[in-house]
Amino acid sequence: MAFSNSLSGLIAAGKALDVIGNNIANSQTIGFKSSVARFTNVAAAGKGSGPADSAASAGVSADNVFQNFEQGRMEITNNPLDMAINGQGFFRLYDPQTGKISYTRDGQFRLSFEENSLPRLVTRSGLSLTGNLPNFATDPYGTIDTVPAPVEITIDPYFPPKATGTVNLSVNLDPRVAPAAVPFDPSDPVTFNGSTMAQVFDAAGNQHDLRVYFISPGAGNQWDMYSTLDYDPGNPLTTAVNGPVTLNFDTRGVLATAMPLAAQNYVTTSGETLNIAVDFTGTSQLGTPFSLNALSQNGYGEGDIQDSYEFSVLADGHISARYSNGQRRNVAQVVLANFANPNALINSGDNQWVSNDDPAKGTGTISLGFPNFATEKISGFKGNSDVAEGMGSIQGFAREQSNVDLGTELVALIEQQRNYQASAQTFKILDQVLQNLANMRSN
Repeated sequence: MAFSNSLSGLIAAGKALDVIGNNIANSQTIGFKSSVARFTNVAAAGKGSGPADSAASAGVSADNVFQNFEQGRMEITNNPLDMAINGQGFFRLYDPQTGKISYTRDGQFRLSFEENSLPRLVTRSGLSLTGNLPNFATDPYGTIDTVPAPVEITIDPYFPPKATGTVNLSVNLDPRVAPAAVPFDPSDPVTFNGSTMAQVFDAAGNQHDLRVYFISPGAGNQWDMYSTLDYDPGNPLTTAVNGPVTLNFDTRGVLATAMPLAAQNYVTTSGETLNIAVDFTGTSQLGTPFSLNALSQNGYGEGDIQDSYEFSVLADGHISARYSNGQRRNVAQVVLANFANPNALINSGDNQWVSNDDPAKGTGTISLGFPNFATEKISGFKGNSDVAEGMGSIQGFAREQSNVDLGTELVALIEQQRNYQASAQTFKILDQVLQNLANMRSN
């Protein structure tokens, strides 16, 4: 029995050394969680009653390896799709080849471009990050459901164009100017007192020049406004002139005409009609030269995503993208997962874990939730009022480092080395004792 005890000590110390060695080897692995071997004594036989030391001992076991899920430190990166979880939760991954679900704290993600399919947000090994996707059917900016329902995160790289419906224009008109010559001619500057231009878009995303002209009749606090679309001085007869529309001001120079003006119809060279309302809110009539104070319009051309640097990740898991047409929208929201007993997760390698369905020692109920927002358990929905089940927030441009403390591991390495040596020495002494007994019998 003594030999068995010593042998169990050697095996247990060797296993502990394996665990420590694995921790040290992964001290630079992103999202890695350290482990520690737990030692328990083994009884060879027990009795129903009596003193505890009446049972024969059979050494030690180190079969129970405890996983340490304490958070590692954050490392800032230059990749906007790198994510680190600040708090509880795991990224939920989907394998499109096998359909299996796994979990990780390694937030190194990238876009995967595949033929005839939308780009996916994937890990280094090609597993898809899962989350909620927006619905763009009725709103080009999309709406994301408030209940976690994770699917593969695919990014729509196309932003459809929008025809301009309103132009907001604020100018100052100088009442001191002399009346313009008549009749109005957009190609002759002496027939108007000021002009400006706005770039507008049709339904196909094509850009057009909307020019606005201001004319002082020379009497009263009013001005006439004309407008043209894609005016061509070389072929003026092909361009329709809209107007005049009268703008009235009070004695203080404040615009008195109701805004916005009635929409004007403009015909493009391709025959499409644009219906645009011009809003002059903020326009004034003061004794200073003509000036443009503000100009905006609500249309835009079609857009796409140029590269991964157009993305940003918010604390609540929203992933937003900026398109080449200047528009920004949320393209997905990450859904995190957590477990009633995360220490029971099965390590499958490549910084991944899978759930353990053992009814007694398994991971238990899986919680799904948005980062720093809310969770949904299998039994129902719970909001962030239940702090104990809340998910951590997400930090973009960051990775979670390994939680291995090298100083602690090196000290443990020395301790287990001594344990191994001591067990080996015990084995050696027992061997020597038996040898001495054998020599006594021979004498």
